[in-house]
Amino acid sequence: MTRKPLEEVDFHGNGRWGRMVVLKGARIRSAQTTSIVDLPDIFSYGVPAGMFGAMVNLGSTVAAAALGKTCIRIGHQAFALDTDGEVEVVGRFDTLERFRTDSNRSKYYVQLEPRPIKPYEIRMDISKRVKKVNTTGQCFRVHGHSTSSQNGGTAGILIHEAPHPGWLIGCIAPREVDNKIANHNHGPSRRAMDSLFTLLGGFSVGRKAELLVMDW
Repeated sequence: MTRKPLEEVDFHGNGRWGRMVVLKGARIRSAQTTSIVDLPDIFSYGVPAGMFGAMVNLGSTVAAAALGKTCIRIGHQAFALDTDGEVEVVGRFDTLERFRTDSNRSKYYVQLEPRPIKPYEIRMDISKRVKKVNTTGQCFRVHGHSTSSQNGGTAGILIHEAPHPGWLIGCIAPREVDNKIANHNHGPSRRAMDSLFTLLGGFSVGRKAELLVMDW
């Protein structure tokens, strides 16, 4: 997941957009930004998800040979992935988070801190708080982080459906690509979460995946 370039949104508290790609295959141990730019932008192609892997492989041949790593580009940023083997991009999503506070625009809400070196473990879970959004409570819970809550304890960071930033304090809401309208429509975010669960084999409490957060 990357939050750059900064793209803010105002609705029920200030939010920010980001972008997330889903990869399957070998484990990704870490990722780092690279200056390589002659790669296809994953988010600029209107093709089925299954085609992304082929484009990444074709577009990153030179880069992979030079760095010994698989490289992908998301927008203006290129990333070199340290993997245990081949990976394939199978999904792409925009993301929404709460950002600046309502009372003081120079202060910020709790946000999951970047960790591009060691992935966070995320697990499918049922949350009472999320049930207020979608009745099922289905979400991912982020484990192994040190992000503090506004009260000083460890924050409960979830990845869950949210139509606008008002539902988010520290949590992350995936949504369909190119649907950056924060309003009361749950559809774009609900469909994104359903797609994520499907990509991981369907919703099952405790099912695991990993998350790399590249930046603020």
